[in-house]
Amino acid sequence: MKFLLLLYFLSGVFTNSKAQDLDQYTWVDIKMQQIQVVETYSTVNIANYVKANFSNDEDKLRAVYKWITTNIHYDKDSMYFTNWGGDPEIKMASILRKRKGVCDNYAALFTNIVNKCGIKSVIVSGYTKLGNVINRAGHSWCAVAVEKKWLLCDPTWDANFNIATNWFLITPENFIQTHIPFDPFWQLLPVPLTNAQIKKGHTFSGENDKKINVSDSVNAFLQLDTIQQLEVANRRIWQAGLIDEQQKTWYDYNKMKIAIVNQEQDMQYYNAGVKALNNAKRLFNGFVQYRNNNFMPVKQFKDLDLLFDSIDLYINNALSIIKNIGLVVENYQYNTEELTDNLKRLAVRVKQERLLLSTNNPPIKLQKK
Repeated sequence: MKFLLLLYFLSGVFTNSKAQDLDQYTWVDIKMQQIQVVETYSTVNIANYVKANFSNDEDKLRAVYKWITTNIHYDKDSMYFTNWGGDPEIKMASILRKRKGVCDNYAALFTNIVNKCGIKSVIVSGYTKLGNVINRAGHSWCAVAVEKKWLLCDPTWDANFNIATNWFLITPENFIQTHIPFDPFWQLLPVPLTNAQIKKGHTFSGENDKKINVSDSVNAFLQLDTIQQLEVANRRIWQAGLIDEQQKTWYDYNKMKIAIVNQEQDMQYYNAGVKALNNAKRLFNGFVQYRNNNFMPVKQFKDLDLLFDSIDLYINNALSIIKNIGLVVENYQYNTEELTDNLKRLAVRVKQERLLLSTNNPPIKLQKK
């Protein structure tokens, strides 16, 4: 009840800028109400409906936002059913099936559908501030690109408000008054505030500070891979100052995710190394069988030379790949020494067979060309 009263109180903050909601988006809302219920249990189907019925990005965003805030109901108990597990699409299906979620689910669902509509959206995590009272409990919202400009939305805070929306496409300058991201980059301000400035109640860093091009910076960040994004985010969080326990917790959480991603990367490296070894063995065993068959049927010498080149390529690639295992996260899981020994032993056998083939005449007439 307290949460609803606070939202009611804040609903006037952006009243002037959002008063045109009913006129500007009426036809969008009406059209979105016409989607068949059976189509609303799949993010792909919802996105396809939006793309088929709306042409510009803002209308698409409004359509997705309004459908989610009208049809998904806030329920803190649902977090135990929808926040765990690795497959994002399974999470989305669960949210759509239950029609319930918490802030992370609202943000994830909005971003998932919007991305499928071809619009950039990013989930932002942080905490909120209502008046002078800071709520350190974690919260999630969205940053979206509209005509090369990044704006912010909070579908959780607009959930179940069926008339107008107060937290849809808000400028960073206004949004920072109530939403504080853990990573200061996602303030989307030309000069991000430090945690110390926020704690003092500042919402503006000053004109004399070095400004960044927000759009270019976001686009550059999104080009990074997962590990790079997490590492860059943690550097920014550290530089902004780890003042409170929640910030330290998020910083440590990111470190954990970096370790997990690196462990997954090590698994991929190891599997790739094993696959390369198996391919090399397969080719080499084929040669041994051919040799044991008295080099029949007859092949040109250059064909066998190419075969050995392919085996060497697999071996060298495998040796190069497995060198990456354990560089970031200590490796306790994969026996890279045994894998390396197997590769090196195979390389020696390949070298021996190649030498024999080139120096001794086999019992058939290989054509050396």
